[in-house]
Amino acid sequence: MQTKRWLAGIYLLVVIIGLSGCIFSSESQQAREVAEKFWQAILSNDMDAAKDLTTWESAQYLQFLSSKSVSAQRFETGEIKVDASTAEVATVLYGGEKGDMKIPVRTVLVRDKENAWQVDVQKTMGSMVSGAMGAVVDQLNQFMDNGLKDLDQSLADSVNKLNQNLKQGVDQLKKELAKPPAVAPEPPPVTTPSPPAKQSI
Repeated sequence: MQTKRWLAGIYLLVVIIGLSGCIFSSESQQAREVAEKFWQAILSNDMDAAKDLTTWESAQYLQFLSSKSVSAQRFETGEIKVDASTAEVATVLYGGEKGDMKIPVRTVLVRDKENAWQVDVQKTMGSMVSGAMGAVVDQLNQFMDNGLKDLDQSLADSVNKLNQNLKQGVDQLKKELAKPPAVAPEPPPVTTPSPPAKQSI
């Protein structure tokens, strides 16, 4: 009998833990879905759909996220952190000409009066600015690395070419110096004018 109570207690504990995990998972999944819908609306320039997913206080900041100003081509969501009334979804926007520049963003969500998740655009943009600055610095560093490699190769090629030209010049000079001196042509005979004849008086 004691064993049955003990097993029933463990079973009840497992069920409670499982249900709380489902509730937490459901909360984080809902926040992730709202974040994904928001970024999809931004990238497709559907500002009405994006506005429906934002807080009333931060809706005015949507104008700064129009697709013309956000050059991202795609996005990915990652880790999520959920508190009682806020959630942060790690998001990476991929921008640049080739879509290879990563801009890390924290999509910040808050609960509204109906307990639904909404994006706080102002706080999200704050994280976006620092993420964009980091991405720009990374791009500049990559550009400088590639530029220096190209410059190194160009300098090496120029030095090699100069070395070859110098070798050819030295070889040519050696050949010229090895030749016996050419016989100088005989100068024409010098004629001296005869002295004037003396006249007698």
